[in-house]
Amino acid sequence: MRYLLYFMVIFGLACQPLPPEVKFIDQNKITGKIVLDDSLKGKCGGDLFIIVRKGISPQPLAVKKVKNPKYPYEFKITPADVITEDMFKEFKDEVILYVKTSQSGNPMESSQSCESEPIIVKTGTQNVLIKITKYLE
Repeated sequence: MRYLLYFMVIFGLACQPLPPEVKFIDQNKITGKIVLDDSLKGKCGGDLFIIVRKGISPQPLAVKKVKNPKYPYEFKITPADVITEDMFKEFKDEVILYVKTSQSGNPMESSQSCESEPIIVKTGTQNVLIKITKYLE
């Protein structure tokens, strides 16, 4: 009888509905691949930053840091990656997405870094291709 009670409690807890934030995150995730232009091989080492901006705001909405990735790199960025929690619901509709590398680990560093052109992406899009094409000396 005791085991039946344990089973009922555990099964009952496991069947609780997920919070609405989980559905929002899944619906608005962006996935894809980051590739490096052949002319930049050997120049774009260090950390990779996947950056999402909303509209004309200079403030990043979300940033994901990847230490020393191997290219091509499969990525996923979601509303869970926002910089501040109050910006969570802003990660929807169209966003601006780009990537940048930094050998120092500082995303603001502009020397000896590589970056892609910014692209406009609808959240929820899968298989986005981002190509790193610029080297900043």
